[in-house]
This record gives sequence, C-alpha cells and structure tokens, in this order.
Amino acid sequence: MQPMSAQPMLAQPQSLLHNSARVLEFESVRDLLRGYAPSLLGQARIAGLAPTSDRSWIERQQRLTEEIREFRRAGGNFDFSGLNDPRRLVEKARIEGAALEPGEIREVLVVVDRAAEWREVALHPPAALKSDWSTVTELSAGIADFTIFLRSFRNKILPDGTLDDRASPELAAIRREIEKQKRLIQESLRGYVRRLAEDGAVQEELVTIRGERFVIPVKGQLKRSDRLCGAPGDYRTE
Repeated sequence: MQPMSAQPMLAQPQSLLHNSARVLEFESVRDLLRGYAPSLLGQARIAGLAPTSDRSWIERQQRLTEEIREFRRAGGNFDFSGLNDPRRLVEKARIEGAALEPGEIREVLVVVDRAAEWREVALHPPAALKSDWSTVTELSAGIADFTIFLRSFRNKILPDGTLDDRASPELAAIRREIEKQKRLIQESLRGYVRRLAEDGAVQEELVTIRGERFVIPVKGQLKRSDRLCGAPGDYRTE
C-alpha cells in the first residue's frame, strides 16, 4: 500500500503534557473503545491514542466521524475484522533472497484486498449519502489501485495457505507427476503386501502413509525376517 497523501490526518498529534488524561479517565475510555475495534490493526492504533490540544487535528477527526456516521445511516457498511499488521511480512519480502510462504502471502493479500474494497467505497459512496464525503475521500486518496496486483494472485492460494494447482502450468504438471509416482509406489507395495499375506507375515493387506512415508504393518516376530529384505517402505509391527 502506498503512503497516504493525507497522512497528517492519521499522524498522532502532539499530546498533552500534564495530567489531563488521568482527570478525564482517558485510559478507561480508550480501553472501552479498543473493545469495539474488530481488527488488530485498529486495536493497535487506538492503544496509541493520547489526549491532545491540537485543534486542527481534533476538527479533522470530528469531520471524519460525522461523515462515517452519515455513511452508516445511508446504509453503508464495511468489515474491518481479521486484519493483521502486514508490515513485518512486507519487510521480510524486501530482504534479498528471502521469500514469503504461501500462507504469509495470503495474509498480505487479505489486507490488500480489504484496502481495495475500501478504495471503491471511498470513490463510490452509497447513492443515499447526501452529506459531505470530502474528508474521507482525502484520507483515502493515497490507496493505490490494486486491481492488477490482486488479479495476478486470484485462485492461486487456497484458504488454508497452500498453492492451488492452477497457480501455474508448471506446478500443475509437477503435482500430476507426483501423484502418478505415488500411485505406482502404492501399486508396487500392494503387490508386495499380498505376497507377504500369503506367507503369513502380515495380519492385513494394508498400506498406510505416515509422515509422507509408506508403511507396511507386519507381525513383530517377523519384522527382521529375511522375507522382508529388499521390501520398499517402512514396517509397523502388530
């Protein structure tokens, strides 16, 4: 996300230097407000608030509050829940030779996608909104157009953070080959297990997978039998 041109609206103003916060029970009010913030980003920003005598900053916040209040009255809504702070991951991505895991990329994409949604709201507020919207528009002016960026990741990372087969033709081909090799190994093991079953070395014709390794259940007294030499996979005693 590009730096906002209206950043002064968000910057923390000069706080009061005397005990006004204690007299006003500001910390209690701030804690109460933080409980209404549905995202970690919002909660962190509220935690950093402090009383101020900066009149221009206060007036801007009042205008923002009024515009958002009217936005809600006009039927507008926006969900900020689940937003994490992406700065650590962005900094990691800037390190030469470093790469984000698919799950980490998805975390960033969630924030970027929500920013793109809000950009559309800021540019196209509800038609029923008749009041001024200029302060919100100014505040949101620095949000970049992420359309092309988001399109390049569409349908490539699944909700569990794994890459979808459609992420690239090369990945799809590699995964098809992996599945083919797995089937060949399983067929080979099933044939071997059938022969072991005929000799009474196994109690059931079963091949399982543990920790990405194929496992054949064999009777304990036969685990080191010569009949098992050269058999692929691991053995689990029964």
